[in-house]
Amino acid sequence: MFGSFFCLYAYAFYFGGVLRWNKVESSPGEVYTGGKIIGVLFCVVFGAMMAGGMAPHLKAIAEGRIAGRIAYEAIDTIPKIKVNEPGTRHIKSSDITGRIVFKDVHFTYPSRPDVPVLKGFSETFEEGKTTALVGPSGSGKSTIIQMLERFYDPQQGIIELDDTNIKELNLTSYRSTIGYVS
Repeated sequence: MFGSFFCLYAYAFYFGGVLRWNKVESSPGEVYTGGKIIGVLFCVVFGAMMAGGMAPHLKAIAEGRIAGRIAYEAIDTIPKIKVNEPGTRHIKSSDITGRIVFKDVHFTYPSRPDVPVLKGFSETFEEGKTTALVGPSGSGKSTIIQMLERFYDPQQGIIELDDTNIKELNLTSYRSTIGYVS
């Protein structure tokens, strides 16, 4: 590394000497002087050193640009489930008895459409009763809860709360009336 650095210095001095010897003009009527040549030499050398010192940080800059693009894509994405959908019904906790019914619910995650999570899931959860969802990893327990909270909607089938499809309920008022304890 140092050898190439010294070669750069030697070539720069040589080329500066050629410019001075041949009286090459730096601008009309002005020839290169020793001071101008040394000034240019130091500017080039220090500029190259600064550019070389920046190289380790270029990876972080590139990663930051990628992360920013991903963040802006997420921000610009229009959600399928809208918070205050017009025409939905507002509810209060006093309006709810708590009977939840899943009717022939089918679901696959958008990131893995080839792996069905729920295939015709039907179940009634009666109000006032404790219910436990038990099963091996990947059997759909968390998915059922996420669908009940309306983070996802089923591709097929319906989920009802007190005989009302949860898609017909205002999402803000719906989520403020339900709770989940794990």
